[in-house]
Amino acid sequence: MKVFVQLIMIVVLCISYNSTNNVENIAISQNNDSVNVEFSKIAQLQLPFPEDMHDSIASIYNMDYSVFANFEYDTASEEMRCEALKRNVVAYYPSWNMMNFFYEDYDSIYGKIRVGENWKLIKKELIYNVHELNSFLCSLEFWPEPTDLFFQDDLNTKIDVPNASILKCKIKAVKGDWIQVQDGDFKAWTKWKNSSIVYADRLRYEI
Repeated sequence: MKVFVQLIMIVVLCISYNSTNNVENIAISQNNDSVNVEFSKIAQLQLPFPEDMHDSIASIYNMDYSVFANFEYDTASEEMRCEALKRNVVAYYPSWNMMNFFYEDYDSIYGKIRVGENWKLIKKELIYNVHELNSFLCSLEFWPEPTDLFFQDDLNTKIDVPNASILKCKIKAVKGDWIQVQDGDFKAWTKWKNSSIVYADRLRYEI
């Protein structure tokens, strides 16, 4: 009888341990938004007018609908700003009225935008255009920084480019974090982002 009771206790403990592990794994998975994220769309923001600033339309929300950040009107520069977005989205240029995001549809009222490594919600009234990511990127130019690295088609063989900063490349193809760029006879692959974080000031937009 003692042996039987001990076996029952062992089984119960094993079930309890596995259940706890499953819950913990689910929690980790839910909190780690950056794992295996593939983006397919980019949304352009329609900046709110100053008179809308006290309305909820001028806010960005967490996934539980609590307010993550608000847009603020800078009277000195006459620009609409949200500093929480700086360096955390595809493009953030308030002086050009330009804010672009990785985007997913959510429901009839909200869309999901990527801010850093996390998804946030924004009212669809603030979105004026949604593009397919690949075609959108291929309409832009890529101006590399001196520290950028270039590779052959295998993405492993490095290409030595001593004057990378003078290149003004067309984007020819997109493969996750990688883009194929071309400037005249020069053609190579380079990274334009790391997971959700886009390398700053490389993508060039027509204003």
